[in-house]
Amino acid sequence: MKIKFQTIALFTALSLAAVSCQKTDEVSSLVGTEQTSETFQVMYSINGETFQTTMNESEWDTFVERMLALAREGYEVSFSKNRSSLTSQGKEKVVYVTTSETDAHKWAEEMVENGYVVTITFDHNTGEYTCIAYK
Repeated sequence: MKIKFQTIALFTALSLAAVSCQKTDEVSSLVGTEQTSETFQVMYSINGETFQTTMNESEWDTFVERMLALAREGYEVSFSKNRSSLTSQGKEKVVYVTTSETDAHKWAEEMVENGYVVTITFDHNTGEYTCIAYK
């Protein structure tokens, strides 16, 4: 299980890095000049192991999709933008439960944009995503 987890975490990190570099190079070569897009820090954890990466808005949607895929595989995932810690669970807690991946995705993005840390798990017995946001 530990090897599978490390492999998935490494794949996720490398994929995000590769996508980031590739998209920048493609845009630069198409336009002929170097373009900069606003980047932000993303803190995320997979089963409690914390990671950090930098991405832009065009990569964000794919990142959330990957987090939902990991949740479906049985991992607990948490993520936030521009936060120093995923473990500081504030006083405010919002819970959202849905069977719709699309709804879970939209809800998680909205909560992160509003400054929350979002944690997602998936229950195979009920087919439900449990999304919890802390602030």
